Amino acid sequence: NKIKKGITMQSNRLRVLMEVAIFAVISLILDLFIPSTWALNISFKMLPVVIIALRRGTIPGVLSGFLWGFLQFAVGNAHILTISQFLLEYFVAFALIGLAGVLSVPLKNTLRMEPERKTKHVVLAGTGLVIGSFARYVIHFIAGYIFWGQYAPEGQSAVLYSFLVNISAFSSETLTTLFVLILLAQSYKRLILVEN
Repeated sequence: NKIKKGITMQSNRLRVLMEVAIFAVISLILDLFIPSTWALNISFKMLPVVIIALRRGTIPGVLSGFLWGFLQFAVGNAHILTISQFLLEYFVAFALIGLAGVLSVPLKNTLRMEPERKTKHVVLAGTGLVIGSFARYVIHFIAGYIFWGQYAPEGQSAVLYSFLVNISAFSSETLTTLFVLILLAQSYKRLILVEN
């Protein structure tokens, strides 16, 4: 009985790790095939990381975001100025999207106990998205100030430059992702609830 339980636990861990990897790859594919500029991200490329975070929790979400950042580098899709900037913007920032998982348990409980409350489901999922996206863009803002500020237009401070670029990117990508989350609301039970 202990052996069977151990095998089941290992199988569940493997399933979670496979999902983490699959969702990171989906984010990468969306990132590669939906073009965006630095300041305008009409894209929902972080949606798979948000979904795995809501589905499996914060740690799998953080791992999936971290892996997505690594994959950006592996396929040559990273803009690297320095090692510090690379680590901050691709590992830390992308991993923090996984903080959406802090609302995993409340969302799952609401899906189970109040399945008809679609608006509440969307509010919980959307709040998780905003938490993860905001954390990501705080890191991008810091990196923008430290590393990209030298590219600010003449007479504009590095702080203002980084703020303007990142608030635009944060707003557009978060709103686009929220729109898709709303469209997926009817599928939350299948996407978010898992047996183990």
